[in-house]
Amino acid sequence: MFIRKTRILNRKTQKYYYNFQLVESLRTERGPRQRILLNLGTGLDLDQQECKELANRIENIITGNQEFFSPSEKIEKLAQEYAKTLIKNLSTPVEKQKSTAAAPEIYKVNINTFQQQEARTVGAEHLLLHVAKELKLHELFSKLDFSDDEIALALSTIISRAVFPASERATFSWLQNQSGLGELLDFNFQTVSLKRFYKISDLLLKHKEVIELYLEKRQRALHGIASTMILYDLTNTYMEGQAKQNPKAKHGVSKEKRFDCPLVTLGLAVDEHGFPVKSKFLEGNVGEPKTLENALKELGYKNELLKPVLILDAGIASEENLQWLRDNGFSYIVSARQKPPSREIASEYMFAGSKDQVKVANLAIKEGEDRWLICHSQEKESTASQMKSLFQQRFELDLAKLQESLTKPRGRKKYDKVVEKLGRLKEKHKRIAHCYEIEIVPSIDKKIAIEIKWSVLEDKLNKTLIGEYFLRTNVQNKNAKELWEIYNTLRTIEDAFRFMKSSLGLRPVYHQKEKRVDGHLWITILAYYLIQDISYRLRKNGIKEQWQGIRTSMCSRIRVTSQFQTEDNQTVYIRATTEPEWHHEQIYTALNVPSKILGRRKTIC
Repeated sequence: MFIRKTRILNRKTQKYYYNFQLVESLRTERGPRQRILLNLGTGLDLDQQECKELANRIENIITGNQEFFSPSEKIEKLAQEYAKTLIKNLSTPVEKQKSTAAAPEIYKVNINTFQQQEARTVGAEHLLLHVAKELKLHELFSKLDFSDDEIALALSTIISRAVFPASERATFSWLQNQSGLGELLDFNFQTVSLKRFYKISDLLLKHKEVIELYLEKRQRALHGIASTMILYDLTNTYMEGQAKQNPKAKHGVSKEKRFDCPLVTLGLAVDEHGFPVKSKFLEGNVGEPKTLENALKELGYKNELLKPVLILDAGIASEENLQWLRDNGFSYIVSARQKPPSREIASEYMFAGSKDQVKVANLAIKEGEDRWLICHSQEKESTASQMKSLFQQRFELDLAKLQESLTKPRGRKKYDKVVEKLGRLKEKHKRIAHCYEIEIVPSIDKKIAIEIKWSVLEDKLNKTLIGEYFLRTNVQNKNAKELWEIYNTLRTIEDAFRFMKSSLGLRPVYHQKEKRVDGHLWITILAYYLIQDISYRLRKNGIKEQWQGIRTSMCSRIRVTSQFQTEDNQTVYIRATTEPEWHHEQIYTALNVPSKILGRRKTIC
């Protein structure tokens, strides 16, 4: 083998450039001939001696010959990559024997030459790619004028987020060196730059609205489902760095208690089946109640006659929002942030949750008003009791510290300063402070505080944090149990947020530019679309396994190249995928996914 360097004239620019090809010499009946094995392109920055070393190293890798002197790191890296591509190009599919009587293909080999190399994971990637094909994402991207390379990069970006959630740089390295997704897509990630991998995020974000609308319709058509409810909620994620180039990056109330970091907010609407419907990227300090009206307008439901029932958390269910929903003909079931007009129970308690022993009952209301439900949960009661004890300990500890400061040399003693400090403590511990009666005993001249006395108001304490909460709704044709069960679907979106943050790399965000941050969030949501599709199908077949477990299980299926030498010094390469195990077959059967991942390919050199 040798590398041929050809000088070529570019007729448009009238400039010369060099093209490199890997060539081998052959003896034929018509004399010696040369055959091009591999086109190495125009970017090979090697001198004549290095080209010779590279050609020799590629030949030795393919034939399995050992070398006395190790090549440089640069030559070795190129040789390994070109040898892998050449073996793939020379390989032929090994078709199944059509008849059991057919003669088997037998080689006499030197077992000491047996090696296995280029192991790549394909199990989880194969599942997600199958779902992407059923959703016809290839066709969608093609209609959006994505090139073939851009389609491959877009699919790999989304699938990678589901299988290997990490930064773009780490994901790009994973695609090149650990995953077999490139082989499944018939795309070589070694030929693209990290910059193109970043830009595909911008391209997906550019067509966000079209993709969202398409996926909503495609999911309903594919699964034969209709949506009658919309669950809407907000969450935020923190960003590393100052993110000065992102106008959405604002400091606010962090869900992860990262008040030192700028935040960006994700608003998400999902249907009752768990499929995302619409997403919005907002400022990190946005108030939850202010987003609902715009979200519904963007969802396109405001002017529809058959509007879905809205399920909302207490943070969004302000009186103003509820009035707007009533004025625009929406039905809703919300966790009430207001106090009920009456605590008089109008119906018997009904057991709603079997596992948690949740009891619900209707409260007495006037005709024409919203319905109110009181819900009592044993699990919440137990948790609330523990929280109550913890809140009491913290509050009394702070009161004791304030009391001690009255006797210390440099402690806080002035009466007005002690009163001011007590007010701050009550604000800090507002969930429990109203259950205490506190007295500050002043000196005769009322300039100095002498003592702080406090006692627990048992009546108020017994009514605080007792595992009760209230639901509010304008739905009239459901009983208390049915309403609680419908509201309980809100956990779907809460689970989605939790899953995206813990398992899909939604947090933290390392990007600094606005479009890259939005792109990061959007790719995470697209990955969630595919995962939710898998989870929905598995649940229909009675399998409740979470994606984390499926991902871990499927990663044991790998594609690997086996290499050995025959007795006549030929080198045989067999590229194949490990066979599925019983737990793999369960998933494949439930999802109607073929268990065969690619086929065997054989190369003889």
